[in-house]
Amino acid sequence: MMKRIAEQAHILRLIARMMLLLLAVCPTLMSQELETISVGAIAPEDWAGIDFVARAYGQTADFGFRIASRERIGRAPAGGTFVDGWQIMDRVSEVGPHAPDNSYCRTAWKNLPSSTPVKLEWSAIDRATVVGKVASGSGSEFVFEGYFPFGGSQPTGVYSVDQTRQAMIGERAFEGLPNVRAWMVVMVDRPLRSAGAYPYLEKLKGSLDNSDMLVAFPDDPRGMRAAGIDIAAGSVPVHFVALVGLDREALIARAQKLLAGSFIDSTLADKAAAYAKRRPSTQGLFEGAAEPIGNTEFWNSVYDPFVGETWPALCRGMINAGWLGAGWDSFFTAILSSLEDQSQSAASIRVMLGAQTKTGMVPNLATPSGGTPDRAQPPVASYLVWKVYQKYQDRALLEWAYPRLKAYHEWWFADRGDGQPRRDGNKDGLLEFGSDPGSLSSEGGRGTLQNSRYESGLDDTPIYDNVVYNVKTSTMEMDDVGLNAFYALDAESLASFAAILGKTDDSERFTREAEQVRQRIQRSLWNENDGIYENRYWDGKFSPRLSPFNFAPMLAGIPTSRQAITLMERHLLNTNEFWGEYVTPSIARNDPAFQDQFYVRGTIWPMLNYLVYEGMNRYGYDREALEFAQKSYNLFMADWKTNQRSDEQYFAWGGSGGGDKHYHWGPLLCLIALEQYIDMNPWDGLRFGALDPPENGDFRSAIWQRHVFDVAVGPGRTLLTRDGSLVFQADAGIVVRNYDPQPSQLSFSLHASKQVHITAQAPQSGAFRFTLDQQPMGTVQSDHGKLSFVVPEGRHNVLLVSQQTH
Repeated sequence: MMKRIAEQAHILRLIARMMLLLLAVCPTLMSQELETISVGAIAPEDWAGIDFVARAYGQTADFGFRIASRERIGRAPAGGTFVDGWQIMDRVSEVGPHAPDNSYCRTAWKNLPSSTPVKLEWSAIDRATVVGKVASGSGSEFVFEGYFPFGGSQPTGVYSVDQTRQAMIGERAFEGLPNVRAWMVVMVDRPLRSAGAYPYLEKLKGSLDNSDMLVAFPDDPRGMRAAGIDIAAGSVPVHFVALVGLDREALIARAQKLLAGSFIDSTLADKAAAYAKRRPSTQGLFEGAAEPIGNTEFWNSVYDPFVGETWPALCRGMINAGWLGAGWDSFFTAILSSLEDQSQSAASIRVMLGAQTKTGMVPNLATPSGGTPDRAQPPVASYLVWKVYQKYQDRALLEWAYPRLKAYHEWWFADRGDGQPRRDGNKDGLLEFGSDPGSLSSEGGRGTLQNSRYESGLDDTPIYDNVVYNVKTSTMEMDDVGLNAFYALDAESLASFAAILGKTDDSERFTREAEQVRQRIQRSLWNENDGIYENRYWDGKFSPRLSPFNFAPMLAGIPTSRQAITLMERHLLNTNEFWGEYVTPSIARNDPAFQDQFYVRGTIWPMLNYLVYEGMNRYGYDREALEFAQKSYNLFMADWKTNQRSDEQYFAWGGSGGGDKHYHWGPLLCLIALEQYIDMNPWDGLRFGALDPPENGDFRSAIWQRHVFDVAVGPGRTLLTRDGSLVFQADAGIVVRNYDPQPSQLSFSLHASKQVHITAQAPQSGAFRFTLDQQPMGTVQSDHGKLSFVVPEGRHNVLLVSQQTH
């Protein structure tokens, strides 16, 4: 067998060599285009840049450039502060629109000491062409820096400058094709102030840090792997064109044509308007909640050559540090980016599940070398993937993801090889967080209490301050409420997946397991005296320290109605614990550690808010959920409107609590607000509307089940439009759940604070039997395709069934 494989490989190599020779001597047979895979600001340091990830003849042909700026101070020889690369990210003053297809992108940054920001706009008008402009105040100076991204320390290729044509030109050769080159041309419409080519990018930056002008590096031009063109723009915008291809002169000619006249200005204006029209947006209630989600996620989109994907990273700095994703962060990224884009959302899922170990674990941190082999993170993946699936119903992605999610789920209780369940150290059927020892290195170490805390995702939370790490079981000596509730939710979500895929046995097994874990949590982790589910030490004592994880059983559907009331009234709505101007702190307000306000010691984390909110919705706390959404929205918007920050965490009194300034999950606080308009989950089906909102609001272009929905809410209205047609209308602010239109019937449940008149699209013409809470209410006649009826205040189940026979 191995001999036959080797022979086949030898034949394939001979064929490849013959093709290369044929192409070399017959250039007319060559493709005249690069096979461009991705274009955008997708190298980690290139927030203010453009990168082309391209292939031709099975070889790499990547190019990139970025824009640096300097604000000149009077006539000082060295000008003002020069900023580029990572420094730009620290000075971003506008995280503007970023279409996921790169059709329109806008950002701005501060170039001190000037108070006028540098504004960059660009558009990918086709797969290999970008047009744009950059502008600032009268003293601005811009440097376009060309280099080779993703290529390591010694990429193949050179850069040069054509000062006459005001262009910077990149060139890459192909192995075995001496007469073929790939090119990038970056051309501007302003005279060059100075220009130079350099052996590497740092030399270029060093030149401008210490001099007023770019000066060509005195070396062999064949070794110039970076170049710069310097433009003293003043108050006039600098327009630019960047193109890649195989014909240098054709690229130059096209660039000159695109720079002529007002093409770039009119194109950018048209692209901006088109994107604004089609993207999700909100007006009125939760004004502007949708836009920061796409802006943050897609300005964080990066490309990694190891995985060959473009997806929204946790933050650009983590990719630069070698982290592809994190065990639950990346799935939150997927649900956020799914608001606008299917492909990058799916890529987030593939990247993280692609890092899965042979044991089935999805690591805490994923890296090209495999990530953290000792620990995972809370198992919320299946639930979040379920919500992504319901938007686009990508069956191919589901079929790919299901066995991986299933293996990840089974990893938690799996025998580690010595009869010991991996995360059930005391074998009581409940899980603990842990960290496995071993010989492989792991980021931050392994086999310790601290690494077990990393698995929780709450790295320094006070709730684990006094917990013992058991070296024999490799787990904490404490059954964890959050972990077990998320595990039950994971089983419930997998049961739904299995049913969709026709895997009946799996669906039944996961349904049984979810119920069994719920019962164990109910028996062992409910503290009747405290009225809340609590972590429990192996000696039987409850831990009194409370965090948002203590509300996770609501998301898993565990509490009885009485218990849910107690959880809400005694704890979540208690201003001494979790309620307040902003919600929810990562430790109760009356815990001594709350005053720390450092990392997960008292600050507010968006992902914890989101999970708590989902649990409130599951139990129908509609009025409280609306208030929770308002508090979350206010927390995010305060720092976003002032500083354009999407924070990793927030102080309990508001504002950035530290971490990355452009972190991917900050906008979960906005997603909570959007879910007041419309959402979908396994227990509520399609849900829309808000209970008696204080003002009118409109959410446009929400995607669920491959349909586009617009939702309008207000004190006297609830409207649902699907694919441009009004399908539901009520004269009050109500919440509708399990909205399910079928060919011959319509069913849903609703929550209203007063009698409400409803007009709904009829599935067909004729008379319909009207049933309210399983009680017959007479007949409703379809009138011009509409059904009109009245429902009293309260919570009700509505069913309308056609009386026509088929």
